[in-house]
Amino acid sequence: MEITRKGFFGLAAGAVAAAVARPGVAAEPRRTERVRRSHRTLIRQADVLTMDSKLGELLGADVLIEGGRIAAIGKGLAVDDAEVVDAKGMIVMPGMIDGHRHLWEGMDSGVVAKISKTVSYYNEYKLRTMVCYTPEDAWLAQYSSAIQAIDSGVTAMLDYCHIFHTAELAEAAARGMIDSGIAGTFCYQISHSPTYKPGDTVKLADANAMRNGPADETHWRTAKLLREKVFTGNDGLVRFGLCARAGQEGQPMTDLAAEYARIRSFQPHIVAQHHGARAPLAPELFSQLRQLGAAGLLGPDYHISHGNGMTDEEMRMVKDAGAMICSTTMGEQSYGAPSVHGRARAAGVAVGIGVDGALAFTHDYFQHVRGAFYNLLRADEGRSIAAGYQGADVLDFVTALGARAIREEGVTGTISVGKRADVLLLDTGRIGFPTVGSLADRVVNYANQPDIDSVWIAGVARKRHGKMIGVDLAALKGRITEASTRINRAGATINFV
Repeated sequence: MEITRKGFFGLAAGAVAAAVARPGVAAEPRRTERVRRSHRTLIRQADVLTMDSKLGELLGADVLIEGGRIAAIGKGLAVDDAEVVDAKGMIVMPGMIDGHRHLWEGMDSGVVAKISKTVSYYNEYKLRTMVCYTPEDAWLAQYSSAIQAIDSGVTAMLDYCHIFHTAELAEAAARGMIDSGIAGTFCYQISHSPTYKPGDTVKLADANAMRNGPADETHWRTAKLLREKVFTGNDGLVRFGLCARAGQEGQPMTDLAAEYARIRSFQPHIVAQHHGARAPLAPELFSQLRQLGAAGLLGPDYHISHGNGMTDEEMRMVKDAGAMICSTTMGEQSYGAPSVHGRARAAGVAVGIGVDGALAFTHDYFQHVRGAFYNLLRADEGRSIAAGYQGADVLDFVTALGARAIREEGVTGTISVGKRADVLLLDTGRIGFPTVGSLADRVVNYANQPDIDSVWIAGVARKRHGKMIGVDLAALKGRITEASTRINRAGATINFV
């Protein structure tokens, strides 16, 4: 099945209206790159929150974007032939980074919500929906959720894509993320081999076994297809990554080592995996993160999602290996052990934060940033760390440090000359957005999604004057509502016993 970067439904402005007006007819879209070409843009007289330790905060400064990168920073820059953005009184900051999100879930907001009885339904929800998606649905879910992320100020992310088990679904999912215009890494999980379908009756234990089973040759062929057909290099806005199988607990360490060796044969930018504290098993069976370190399976490509309950020994192993961690501040609140992001940062580990289940939490990413601070208060060590924090320390998780935590250090995460122009412009004009305090304190404590005036990714304007460019959000919502309703209705016909 050939899936082109033009997408399935033409969800750019105008095209989506045609698709909605004529259900079942795929309109010709405008590609993301055509929404607005990268050119010279001069952001004039802004207050610049650089998150660059050498530059600090600059008041009333100019930022020049050229060729997709930040070309100059200073006061009174003399620039000809550039679009001038009057940003006096506004705040320029780096685009924010989400280090762990299941992007596809963003289409299903409300189906599973954290402050709701539906939260216990999450695993069953995944088991039902994974067999109900078409490739078109997979593209739409990824695309629409990434658009929501951009709208909330996220310019780069790690997408932990963990249900699209067939080649067609995986390729469509990857292209949906790419077509959105967001940057980051698409991590395909080599897992899940369900044999049931809508209308079937299946033992829940059998369905879980299919979800947690080892990768088969179909998954490895899919990884090869993605590498050779979609991600032919490592220099695109979206890079190629792989997630190890689900259900690693109890797996022989020899099998795990062989799996990681095969994963790394594809040269993924990131190798990602969920980890949390577990009871120890026999030494030859995997249960604890320290076993990976002892076996030499960690490395600068290895990305740990969550990591709750990590010991000091494991934290040292992660640092020594140059590996990365992402905690998902709102999601971690209900876990038995507190988030490790504060401890990891104090230990010198590359660590970020993320949304995690994009259907269960708000997409306003500033709320998650604040959660990075409040989550520290769950434990004595975290409270000690929090006592020394200011706004810039919290913002570090989604800017400079967050970039390190998705292997994008030196690429993005700060407003610095030569960095990719992933830039947010915040309107500070509303009542309640203070005019006093450091820029970082003002942003961390008070900024909200509606304050985002503009978003640039690699110099391309994706949002201006509070509106997404080239995307009809109302029409997009109608499309995802139809798809979500249809998928979940089909999933409800599966009878687990």
